[in-house]
Amino acid sequence: MAGSPQTILLVLLITCSSLECSDTKPNNRTIPCRITENGFSVSFDCSARWLQMVPHPIKYTSDSVELLLSQNLIQTINNESFHDWHNLTKIDLNWNHYPKSKLNNADICKRGLEIENGTFSHLTKLEELFIDHNFLCKIPQEISSTLKILSLSYNNIFSVSKQILSPFINLKILFLSHNCYFGNDCDQVLDIEEGTFAGLAELTVLSLSFNNLTCVPSKLPASLKELYLSNNNIQTINENDFQNLVNLEVLFLSGNCPRCFNANYPCKNLCKHISIDIHDFAFQNLKNLTELHLSGTSLRTIPPIWFQNTTQLKILNLERNYLVNEIASADFLLNLPFLEVLDLSFNYDLRSYSNNINISDHFSKLSSLRELHIQGYVFKDIAAQNLAPLKNLSKLKILNLGINFIRQVDFEDFQKIKGLQLIYLSENRITPFSEKNNKIKLFGGNKDHNYSGSSPGFKFPTQSNFQLTNTFNQLVKPQCSSHGKTLDLSLNSIFFINPEEFRSFTDIACLNLSSNGIGQDLNATEFKHLKKLAYLDLSFNKLDFDSLNAFQELPALEVLDLSYNSHYFLVDGVTHRLKFIENLQYLKVLNLSWNQISTLTDFQLTSHSLKELQFSGNRLDVLWKNEDKRYNKLFKNLSNLTCLDISHNRLHTIDEETLESLPLGLTKLYLNNNMLVYFGWKALKAYKNLKHLDLSHNKLTMVMANRFNHTYSLSTLILSYNSISNLPVAFLQKAKNLTELDLSYNHLNSINSSVFLSGSENYLKVLRLKGNPFDCTCKIIDFISWIYANNVTIPRLATDVTCATPENRKGSGIIYFDVHTCDLDRASMILFFLSLFLVIALTVIPILKHLFYWDLWYVYHLCVSKLRWHKVCKSDCLYDVFIAYDNKDPEVSDWIFNELCHHLENRGDKHMHLCLEERDWEPGKAIIDNLAHSINQSEKTLFVLTRKYVKSGKFKTAFYLALQKLMDENMDVIVIVLLEPVLQNSQYLRLRRKICKSSIMEWPKNPKAKGLFWQRMKNVLLTENCQRYNNFYSDTLAS
Repeated sequence: MAGSPQTILLVLLITCSSLECSDTKPNNRTIPCRITENGFSVSFDCSARWLQMVPHPIKYTSDSVELLLSQNLIQTINNESFHDWHNLTKIDLNWNHYPKSKLNNADICKRGLEIENGTFSHLTKLEELFIDHNFLCKIPQEISSTLKILSLSYNNIFSVSKQILSPFINLKILFLSHNCYFGNDCDQVLDIEEGTFAGLAELTVLSLSFNNLTCVPSKLPASLKELYLSNNNIQTINENDFQNLVNLEVLFLSGNCPRCFNANYPCKNLCKHISIDIHDFAFQNLKNLTELHLSGTSLRTIPPIWFQNTTQLKILNLERNYLVNEIASADFLLNLPFLEVLDLSFNYDLRSYSNNINISDHFSKLSSLRELHIQGYVFKDIAAQNLAPLKNLSKLKILNLGINFIRQVDFEDFQKIKGLQLIYLSENRITPFSEKNNKIKLFGGNKDHNYSGSSPGFKFPTQSNFQLTNTFNQLVKPQCSSHGKTLDLSLNSIFFINPEEFRSFTDIACLNLSSNGIGQDLNATEFKHLKKLAYLDLSFNKLDFDSLNAFQELPALEVLDLSYNSHYFLVDGVTHRLKFIENLQYLKVLNLSWNQISTLTDFQLTSHSLKELQFSGNRLDVLWKNEDKRYNKLFKNLSNLTCLDISHNRLHTIDEETLESLPLGLTKLYLNNNMLVYFGWKALKAYKNLKHLDLSHNKLTMVMANRFNHTYSLSTLILSYNSISNLPVAFLQKAKNLTELDLSYNHLNSINSSVFLSGSENYLKVLRLKGNPFDCTCKIIDFISWIYANNVTIPRLATDVTCATPENRKGSGIIYFDVHTCDLDRASMILFFLSLFLVIALTVIPILKHLFYWDLWYVYHLCVSKLRWHKVCKSDCLYDVFIAYDNKDPEVSDWIFNELCHHLENRGDKHMHLCLEERDWEPGKAIIDNLAHSINQSEKTLFVLTRKYVKSGKFKTAFYLALQKLMDENMDVIVIVLLEPVLQNSQYLRLRRKICKSSIMEWPKNPKAKGLFWQRMKNVLLTENCQRYNNFYSDTLAS
């Protein structure tokens, strides 16, 4: 048992060496960021990851690094936070979320992000820093002078001094908006020290909107190109406020002295004169100004002298003022020859409903005008003279007259404006009209030019007064306007379409008539004048589909939107015919979504041109019910269909027969948001071109094994939001084209490594696993190894692919699971059993040794001999005798060399070849190996015993090896010489004296007997021990 500590150490070393060292540094899998490399720059997008601290980076060599940390839970950053991030050029810390306890702190400066001094000091390449929405009370200091963009909007910064900003000598863009305004519970004014911005010679963009400023900051740098001062309390713009800003191109003054009627925010107008007071020469030095926003400033007049020197102005926003009279005169337009966009929306007079819109003749001078927006003027009729000033504006593309409560329109006047591409008349009160007296009139509409009543009791849609966004947003769908000239009449009262309605619009390519309450049966005459119409939107109406000739008068129609026309589809007994589709030879896209279609007069749809059919939000569960097979081939004859959307149809199953009845040319099939518990995978074999299959938001519990034997073309498979709990082995076998697989929000708790292919057989590029309840035990090791071994993108792997069990790992990412703990479990088991064995051995063996030592010894060696466990092949011996003695005892060594060697090797006729440790052992060889070699290569082994030697481990080892030779080769080679009386009570010596007495000799005390001693020794060493056995005992053993 002397070797047991070494054994334990050996086991520990083997265990430790079998474990790879766990690298605590993050890698591209464990870092909670999406990494995007672009040439010499790299972006780490760690936004919205629930991070509580800045993550440690992976190794990178890029010279330009962006770190995006917005929408996290970071509460404190210090100089250690970015210590490992080098070459940072951009940091985004916007919109951190804080616990309620922190937000309720009495100290307003401790409600959000706490930044220690020197946090950014070592970031010598930092150029962009964004810390919006973080309750900061001061501007961070000790930032590198390389900073070019600093954004500190939506904080609690109530004062800015020259000393704080002076180090930012290279700053180009500074956002300090929304720090002190109604949304921040601030009753004071942003305190800006005089000359604060004067030293920022590189500053081009400055935003100070929403800060309760009462005047324009002084000594603004001449380098400014964009200045945002919206929604402050500035009442007066003085002559010299912008005197130095000769390079200014964009100026926002909106929301100062706002028009508060019907405002959608806590609006206060504190101005003495109600409207903002702008000096006549306030803009005289702004010769490069191209964009000016004066919306929501309660202006009633626009002095032409304002724009005397701003002849380069291209965008002018004057909405939400009181400029009805100014629109009629508009002398200021004479100074704006290059104006391209003009917004005069929501300038209506309170409680007034004018008969007509009165547009000044000066509008005709705007030869560069591209967009004109006059929403919220509030008038009844559009007559020829109303739009006359616009008819020669050849560059005018967009005319927006929405939300005006218009009742009567003379559409011929719009055609006189030759260049128009968009006529926007949405959200008015236009009703059906007919041809009468060669003039287009509204039904029941008698024009009364002298009538002027109060405005309708109707609240105008509120528009934000506190957004720094472009007011000229896209008015119509780009899919519509891309076809050409567009007319938008949505959200009116055109409940009936007369064929003469659109006589004037022969060049219209896109028509929007949605949300008009149209309830007629179309008979191929309604749009007979619109021969170029390619896009028709009739959604949100009450159309009756009965005629077989509907829309046949539209030879160029490509897109038809009939969605949300469920009214008559819900009425029993009404004819529901869609057979008109087969007559539309160029129709490519048909939208029949959300019509609650549960019955059709025709059992099949036929079209040779249709490529995309939107059929979501209907009742295919009723059409395809088991006992009714009439509609099983509803889509079969859509021969060119490539995209079919049958989502939201309440389907519970879709079997092989139904699937095989779909158009065979499909490339995209959407079956999401149904109630599918079964899907006929085998039917996909017929679809050779299917690339996209969406089965998300269903109730599937399993997927078919080897299903890619049935579809080889599929590149995207979406199975998210189902109840799939396991995946079959070789799930993706033969899926050579599948690049994206979405398994998020299922019931997967483990994934076998054989489910996904590896190496050259793996073609998957994106795998989504978010929202699955993974069981983070040793079962997951193979899957984690697969993640590391394959270059597959798993979005939000580090933060959203998390453990659900066991409890101590709940919420942590599966990629952080320490796979080495499983190896340690096995090692622990080994060590446990080893320790148990050692305890038992240390307890039992001494007892057995004391009671049954020789019995056990004899039985052991008898068994070993019979089983031949350690058989040593007998060979020619190199030595006659191996001498085993105590070489550490000088007296014994002297006796060996001077007495024993002399008499056995040198004297007499027979010279023996002795093997001695000091003389014949191989240097550097292990003792146990030398002992075994010496005993096995010697005819006899002579043990020279002393009291000290019999207690040594070397003696015991040599003695056991000699006994082993007896057991293995049946050769008794042991001869014992007792130099001292030892082992007197040894049972072995007693037994040996009875069997072979001559093999045990004692060194004589009488010197005269020494000659006889040497002679006897030679006789014993030169003869076999078995020849000298006592016959009595040998016969007994033999019997």
